[in-house]
Amino acid sequence: MKKLFLSFLLVSAFALNDCMAGNIIEGQSNSLLKDDSGSKCFDENSKVLNLGVGFASASYYRSYRGKGYNYRSSPAFSLSYEQALKNKLGPGFLGIGAYLGYQSSTARYNNSYYNGGLYYYEHKWKSYTVAARAAYHLDFLNSERAEIYAGVTVGVNIRTYRYETNSPDPNSAYYSLSNGAVAPAYSAFLGARWYFTQNIGLFGELGSSNISWGTLGFSFKL
Repeated sequence: MKKLFLSFLLVSAFALNDCMAGNIIEGQSNSLLKDDSGSKCFDENSKVLNLGVGFASASYYRSYRGKGYNYRSSPAFSLSYEQALKNKLGPGFLGIGAYLGYQSSTARYNNSYYNGGLYYYEHKWKSYTVAARAAYHLDFLNSERAEIYAGVTVGVNIRTYRYETNSPDPNSAYYSLSNGAVAPAYSAFLGARWYFTQNIGLFGELGSSNISWGTLGFSFKL
């Protein structure tokens, strides 16, 4: 979590520096030209695709630890899309779109003491998040190459669970069991984006998405 937070601060620092520098230059230009049409990295024509990876898992299954236990979790992969509304909303632009997220986790316990054999007890979870997304982009935090924004996601989280064991223990209720659940998914997030080319940039977001507490990745202007 600490590394993710520091990475987010680094992206935010680049974005904030560009925002402040860009708006100072734009303000000087506007005062001379009497024109308030500055270039923004997010405006009424923006369409942005984000590919992200989260490393700070929001999973509760990390409690499966100890002698004989092996826990592993995949990164939290996400794909999101955002498109600006044509009409400006107050001192900035509102972007709306969609969010897809995925993460898997496995907890395995190896028991070599039951009847002298080697038996395993394995739990597997998969988490899918499907949500609508909205973010607000303030003008004074939105420059030609960078921006800082905030938003919310609202949708559903689909979780699947599978339990497997090769144990012959008659007290084992199931040798194999599968089930799942669907729950509401909603979160608020704070994000920063910095473009190092005209159409490709880095982004970072902090905020629980049911599969991760933060996300880092690449943004692509479409």
